[in-house]
Amino acid sequence: MTKKELEAKVEEIRKYKTMIEEASNIENALEAEVISYMNENNLTEEITDTAKITYKSQVRSTLDKKRLEEDLGSLEEYIKTTTYSVLRIK
Repeated sequence: MTKKELEAKVEEIRKYKTMIEEASNIENALEAEVISYMNENNLTEEITDTAKITYKSQVRSTLDKKRLEEDLGSLEEYIKTTTYSVLRIK
């Protein structure tokens, strides 16, 4: 691949990233409308001809690493490190 071909690939990647961002913005706006419908009608579940829609609270528990280190000291021996490759284009 030549540098000119590489540049063309990068431009194509940028074009698709822009399209993804625009599609994501549209998706978020549509989701906001669905959430508004669910809230206005005080629903946690709705069934249409093509979809089952749920909008409910859920709980997520996480470990407070900072507090644990304050209480127990260093957690260094428990840290697992993974190496992987990342492509970045600016």
